[in-house]
Amino acid sequence: MRSVRLFGLLVTTLFLPACPIGLFGDGDSDGDDDDDDSNGANGFVSATDGATAGWTGDTAGGWDSGDQPTTTGIEMTGADNEPEAGCPCAEGTELVYVLSDVGSLWSFDPKSGSFAFIADIHCGGMTETYSMGVSRKGRAWIQYWNGDLYTVDLNDASDPVECKDPGFVPDNPMFPQFGMAFVANSLNDPCDKLYAHSGISPDLQGPDVGALGVIDPQTLELSTIAGIDYAWGELTGTGTGRLFAFQGSSPALLTEYDKATGDIIDVLPLPGLQSESAFAFAWWGGDFYLFTSTGDFVTNSEVWHLDFDNSDDSDQALTLLTQAPIRIVGAGVSTCAPPLPM
Repeated sequence: MRSVRLFGLLVTTLFLPACPIGLFGDGDSDGDDDDDDSNGANGFVSATDGATAGWTGDTAGGWDSGDQPTTTGIEMTGADNEPEAGCPCAEGTELVYVLSDVGSLWSFDPKSGSFAFIADIHCGGMTETYSMGVSRKGRAWIQYWNGDLYTVDLNDASDPVECKDPGFVPDNPMFPQFGMAFVANSLNDPCDKLYAHSGISPDLQGPDVGALGVIDPQTLELSTIAGIDYAWGELTGTGTGRLFAFQGSSPALLTEYDKATGDIIDVLPLPGLQSESAFAFAWWGGDFYLFTSTGDFVTNSEVWHLDFDNSDDSDQALTLLTQAPIRIVGAGVSTCAPPLPM
């Protein structure tokens, strides 16, 4: 995820690429999903650009009533959930997958702490990513700054890899953009859903200023679960049905939510970490891996490890592991990832 304030600064100066920071993962985009690289002055496609009406150009708004997003040149694909097949794990779902601020996909292996390049993304000329989740089917669900979602196959050997349009329509004012994660239905039901956390403004905190939402795996309709006190945050989920958010500042917070009601289950302060710029995070093997980049200038993300389950007998220590080779705005981990310490 990337800060709205930083995005505006970068557009104004014209000298810096967009930048993110924090503990959970996601980024932003310009919203031009035509096959050419032309964009409006504000970085978004206008309602008259392309074969169909589209984005209004307002970062806090949505699609005009009744309009559909422009999808010229982007192949359609269906929903990602296959309950009739038991939602098996595809290849390429066992690691943490991260998304750069300029649209490249990498894997991160928590056991070795190493990164590996997968591919650049070709998504109709869009370049600025906002957030990402990864499904059991081996698809990375990527959001750009126009609020729309596209998918790429992590097992596609192409480079760049072509994105597809699952048919999501961004029209919910509480979710102009959002942090996201797939979460299993339960320990006994591995089929998952894509959950969303409002991405309105890093400074917006207070009663019900933000929201948790869930996307129906068949209709792709985004509905609100509950109002929450943070309008800026990232999500990660587990194969046992747990939902976590990275949100807040001074200090940042790791919050576990009941995914059905939005009730807070537990809160863990994360002193020294921030979430107002580029940030992402993922659950893997009982612990959390957090990717943060601070400041107004483009810097590669730092990688932090939180011994959440205390399997290292560290009293839930937060440790700086390494620096990533990219600036990370999204981190996705499927519900096929190991739920227990490795």
